Amino acid sequence: MRSIIYAESVAELQAASTAGLREVILAPQSLSRRGTLTWPATQALEIEARRLNLLPVLEWDALMTESRFIACVRDIEKHAAHFQVFRVRDAGAAQWLKTHRPSAKLQLLLEAGHHNLPALQSWQARLGEALQRFCLSPELPAQTLRRWRPLLTQEIEVLGLGPLLLFHSGRPLLSSLESAPEGEELTAEGASEESPHKGFILQENSHGTLMFHPKDLSLLERWADLQEAGIDIVRLDHRQQADKSILSELLHFTSYPTETNAAALKARWEREWMRGYFDVNKSDVLFDKLKNNHLRQRDGETLGEILEGKRDGWLAVLAKGAGLKRGQRIQVMDPKGHSSEQTVFWLKDAGFGVVDELPAGQVGFIPWFAGAPAKTTLIQLDIS
Repeated sequence: MRSIIYAESVAELQAASTAGLREVILAPQSLSRRGTLTWPATQALEIEARRLNLLPVLEWDALMTESRFIACVRDIEKHAAHFQVFRVRDAGAAQWLKTHRPSAKLQLLLEAGHHNLPALQSWQARLGEALQRFCLSPELPAQTLRRWRPLLTQEIEVLGLGPLLLFHSGRPLLSSLESAPEGEELTAEGASEESPHKGFILQENSHGTLMFHPKDLSLLERWADLQEAGIDIVRLDHRQQADKSILSELLHFTSYPTETNAAALKARWEREWMRGYFDVNKSDVLFDKLKNNHLRQRDGETLGEILEGKRDGWLAVLAKGAGLKRGQRIQVMDPKGHSSEQTVFWLKDAGFGVVDELPAGQVGFIPWFAGAPAKTTLIQLDIS
């Protein structure tokens, strides 16, 4: 299992080479959502990386309109002639490289989705031999990664340590970019108005506004599990750390991934860590509840559905199934699944005339009672 880092200086390239890394990511400002490098700096680092026997990988993950796409292509044609490996997120970018740089290798950034194997296999079929690596979502648990690994011929990369991007908008949400100096990045801290969660990092640059989780994702304590799952590359992102010297300790850990070294690194890291979904992803446990199974009609049991009501007066009901009868006991199931029993003390038709029965398909009225909003179901009560 190998590691890969972002490099923004010659010193970081030298540290990566000394630690035995094989490749580094270079993120130019015009192509990468979080990139800080100018093109002269990118080209200088590319030359130095090759001198140190490191493979420079160019990141192109911008959120692009047609005009930005054209500008990005122009920059690549002008400044990136010697790059042979590209990290891309956009399908158009991948297709352009496959067409215009047929010898280039693609590392596909799929962190924001692609949570099923057929999605990855469709990329395999479309990109063919040009596809070198899948950079997968941090929402995939180890169990899923282990199951997929034998079925994928490409390399698999996951985020091992770094900020977790939650949201990206192409719009400037912190201020107007038109009034901001070229290349300036604005930062802020956000909080939720609907929950006690706070500490979200907000960044705004020429690509729009990005929001990060209050805690950084770290799987360093799960290093052995990453290896057991068949992960090929672990990405380590230290760019939001103010103290860049922490990179040496981070690279020391990759050479000696012990619990002691992980704890020492965690003590120096400027933000708290979390494991995310690596151990287990229970984000789908609410799906059954959201399906509202209790709202499904029960053949032969559903007697009616509440349409609307007048407090302390009546409830308008659409009769179904066997219909409703005056004096019968019924089970009442509201849209949230809460249940009660009621008696139909009186029954009236659509003209508000008193009736003894209301056949299926007809609208009528029953006495009002609390806890019966629209979509409440009236069900045959089992009296056995």
